[in-house]
Amino acid sequence: MAAIKILSVDDEAPLELLMKQYFRRKIRNGEYEFFFAHNGLEALSILYNNPDIEIILSDINMPEMDGLTLLAKVNEMRNPALRVIMVSAYGDMKNIREAMNNGAFDFATKPIDMDDLSLTIEKAIAQINYVHESQKEHAQLESLKNDMTTAATSSSISCHAYSPHSPRTATR
Repeated sequence: MAAIKILSVDDEAPLELLMKQYFRRKIRNGEYEFFFAHNGLEALSILYNNPDIEIILSDINMPEMDGLTLLAKVNEMRNPALRVIMVSAYGDMKNIREAMNNGAFDFATKPIDMDDLSLTIEKAIAQINYVHESQKEHAQLESLKNDMTTAATSSSISCHAYSPHSPRTATR
């Protein structure tokens, strides 16, 4: 299984070190691959160059482009498997509610409880896997539908070609 690609977006440099340290085993084992951006504009550039990123951990309050604006831009991408986990200061309920109402998967508060964040990421991965499985099953059903349509069309043509009522076979 390929590594889950996670984009961490935060203007606080120590968070990058914390993520790399806490998730070092999963990174080393090839389970997670992290990307880091310091604001929403950098994040969009990274997403553009890495469309297979599936989880975004985004701070709300950042320079240049805040996390709520980033969330709106991510929603415009219409990727049903992409999950956004918002990170905000403890007690910032107004922004957290706005993020949740605008499609954030979940949120974490600062200071970040890394064990809780890890569980939230695992929960997001379970949903991402469900979406991928649903997409795969949908593609299989569409393929089967196309095969059945083709078979029915071919059957209809061949039945018509050999019909005793067909003008080609009638000799009267």
